[in-house]
Amino acid sequence: MPRKREGKALTLRQLDRVRTARTKRVAEPGDLGPEATGRVVAHFGLNVEVMPEGGECIRCAVRETLEPEPVCGDRVVWRQTGEQSQGVIVEVLPRRSQLQRPGPYRRLLTVVANVDRIVVVGASGTLNPGLLDRYLAAARKAGIEAMLVINKADLAIDPHGEAELLAPYERMGYPVLRTSVVRCEGLEALEASLTNLTSVFVGESGVGKSSLIGLWIPDSQARTAEVHPGTGQGRHATTTARMYPLPRGGDIIDSPGVREFGLHGVERESLPALFRDMEPLLGSCRFSDCRHLREPGCALRAAAESGAVSPIRLASMLRIMESLPPRNPFFSPDGRSPR
Repeated sequence: MPRKREGKALTLRQLDRVRTARTKRVAEPGDLGPEATGRVVAHFGLNVEVMPEGGECIRCAVRETLEPEPVCGDRVVWRQTGEQSQGVIVEVLPRRSQLQRPGPYRRLLTVVANVDRIVVVGASGTLNPGLLDRYLAAARKAGIEAMLVINKADLAIDPHGEAELLAPYERMGYPVLRTSVVRCEGLEALEASLTNLTSVFVGESGVGKSSLIGLWIPDSQARTAEVHPGTGQGRHATTTARMYPLPRGGDIIDSPGVREFGLHGVERESLPALFRDMEPLLGSCRFSDCRHLREPGCALRAAAESGAVSPIRLASMLRIMESLPPRNPFFSPDGRSPR
């Protein structure tokens, strides 16, 4: 769970009191141990699990005044407290990448940090193109490579239709792998694509992210859950992000499943630039402020009608645009200027 924050900024005196109280809570009498570095492998609210360099995991407290809040994948500086297996985080080192999304109460949440690849996992037969596109747009904005994994390929209801749905992503250069734990299908290719990288599995609940990880790390704490028999939707198995080392090198982060994924810092007008297939067409519309709805001479709509881009992708982009705030107050999602 994220840390609870006060609505008003703390005064310098209040901050000093918080630091003092926090230190007393996490340390026994005496000085803290020397500074050491490590990597956050799990997050539990006001505590994180840190893997020191060349050591075993240690549970560390997080001071409420620490900024930014450490997340799975962060490299941190920590100091040991009086307990041999406990410590306290004193600094979060600069991040080379981070995946972020809007959180409750207008807070910005960092999902994971310092990852090389975002692996968007979906389940065959229940693919959600809108969620796939949101994750791909977020990865593009964050400058992180992305790939698609279609798990539970043994449950495919319409393989031909699914292949047509995924074809535009393959044409754009996104790696697309089909996997099945039951049939042991595509698993070696997936492991090879993750080797020597830090990757994060993201996607809806019940698509099999934890089951895939359990194949490579049988002693992991990754939990699995069955799909709800009544709704056909996945159940939450993973409740907190956790990192696992891969046998052939590299790390994989298992993240909690989601139903929706919001885009941070993206305005309606800038969204098309985050769609790899739409970006080359920008600036080709007849009107510079084209909303790609009903305007004549829209290059994106013409490309969708000719098959140059996927009509499903264009429709997905327009739906996402409706959920985003405009940069221009006169930009209206229905194509009309507000009065």
